[in-house]
Amino acid sequence: MERLADERARTPKPIAVDARDARVSSLAPNESFVLSRIDGVLDEHELAMVTSVSAQEMSAILATLAGLGLIALDGVAAPPPAEEDVDIDAALRKRVSDLFARLDGLDHYGVLGVASEATKKEIKRAYFEYASAFHPDKHFRKRLGSYKAKMEVIFARATTAHDVLTDKEKRAEYDAYLVDQRRARGIEDMLKDALAEMAAAEEAVRSAVPEIATDVAPAPTAPVVPAETPSGPRLATAEEAARRRDALARRLLGNRALPTRSRPATPAATPNQPHATAAEAMDALKRRYEDRVASARAFQAKKYSDNARAALAQNDPVAAANALRVAVTMDPTNAELKRQYEETQAAADAILSETYTRQATYEEKNEQWSEAAKSWARVVAARPNEAHCHERAANAMVRAGTNLHEAAKLAQTACAIEPANHKHKVTLANVYLAAGLTLNAKRELEAAAQLSPQDDTIQALLKRVSK
Repeated sequence: MERLADERARTPKPIAVDARDARVSSLAPNESFVLSRIDGVLDEHELAMVTSVSAQEMSAILATLAGLGLIALDGVAAPPPAEEDVDIDAALRKRVSDLFARLDGLDHYGVLGVASEATKKEIKRAYFEYASAFHPDKHFRKRLGSYKAKMEVIFARATTAHDVLTDKEKRAEYDAYLVDQRRARGIEDMLKDALAEMAAAEEAVRSAVPEIATDVAPAPTAPVVPAETPSGPRLATAEEAARRRDALARRLLGNRALPTRSRPATPAATPNQPHATAAEAMDALKRRYEDRVASARAFQAKKYSDNARAALAQNDPVAAANALRVAVTMDPTNAELKRQYEETQAAADAILSETYTRQATYEEKNEQWSEAAKSWARVVAARPNEAHCHERAANAMVRAGTNLHEAAKLAQTACAIEPANHKHKVTLANVYLAAGLTLNAKRELEAAAQLSPQDDTIQALLKRVSK
C-alpha cells in the first residue's frame, strides 16, 4: 500500500452522532468501516494501514465524512500527539511505532526479520518472539490506546508470514510471487528510464545545433564615426549601405558567395534589391539550420536503433522497445523503424502483462484485494482489448472497497467487449450494489439470468435485490 504523498498526515476526530442518523445510514460500506476505526488518535496513513484502504481512497473517504459532518478534519497538519497514558513501556511503544511505519514496505521475510533462506525452525523462533511481544493475550486488560490497533495489524501480518513460510508449497508460491514482483518493478523502472532517455536525446539534439539567433547575430565591430559636414554628420551613401547589407548576407551564408544576380548601375534605381539578397540569405540559413537538426536527430535515431538491436540480441525485448521508442521519437517518419517498435513493444507488453497476471492471480488467491486491483489494472493497460482482465480488475476493486467509479468503467468495458458473457454482467451488478445503485444492479442481473438461467449465484443475487 502506498504512503500518503503528504507525510504530515492529518488526524481525523470523531463527532458523536446517533447510529440511526440518516448521514450514517447513507454511507457506503467502506466509508462506514473507516468511520468505525476513527478514534481521534490514528492519523490518515495509519487508518489506511489498519483498514487496508489505499491512501488515495482514504483521502476521498475522509473528505466525504468531513463533508457530512461526521468527523472533524481541518486539513491542517496535526501537531505531534501528546505522550499517551498506556500500560506498555517506552521500548515496546517505540518498537511498535517503528515497525508499523515500515510494515507496508516489508515482505513476509522482512516482517519476521529473517533471511530469505531462513529455515523453518528459524521462522518459527522469530514468530514466537513476535507472539510474546504483540499477541493480544499478552496485554489482556491493559490500556493500550492507539497501540492496540497497530499491534493487531503487526501480529496479523506476522501470523500470515509464519503460515506461508512454514508451508513448503505456499512458500514456493510466495517466493515465485516475489520474483515476479521484482521483475515487474524492474520493468516499470525501465519504462521510466525510457522517458529520461527521450529527454536526453532531445537535449543532445539541442546541444548539437545552435539556435538560429546565435548564427545570425552580427559580430561586434568598431563603431564608424562619420565625417563631419557643415550641416552635421555625413550619412552613408546608398552604395555603402548596400555593401554593408551584402556583408551581413555573406556572414549569414557562412562567408559563402552571394547568389549571382545582375546589379543595376545605379543602386538608387532599385532600392529594395539589397533587402531581397539578405532575405535569401536568411532562407538559406534557415535551411542550413533545419538540415543540422535533421542530421542530429538522425544520429540519435541510429544510436537508439543500434541499442535496440543489441538488446534484442540479449533477448531483452523490454529494453529494445524502450530504445526504439526513443528512436521513433527522433525519426517519426521512418516507417520501418515504427514497425520494429510496434512489434517489439507488443512483445514487451506480453512479458509485462504475463508478469502482472501471475501477481494478480496470487493476490486474488490470498485475498490481497487492493494489491490485486493494482496488478489487474496494469494488465488492462497492456491488454486494453481483453475483457477478462477488465472484469478481474473491477472485481478486485469491489472486494477492496476502493474506487467504485473506476470499477464500474472496467466492468462496463468487459461487458461491451464480450456482451454474451454473463460473468461480466454479474461483476458489474456487484459494483452497482456496492455503490448503492440497486435498480442498475437488478437490470444487469436480469440480463445475466437470461444468458445463464441455471446459475444459482445469479438467482440468489436477484432475490437479494428484489426484496
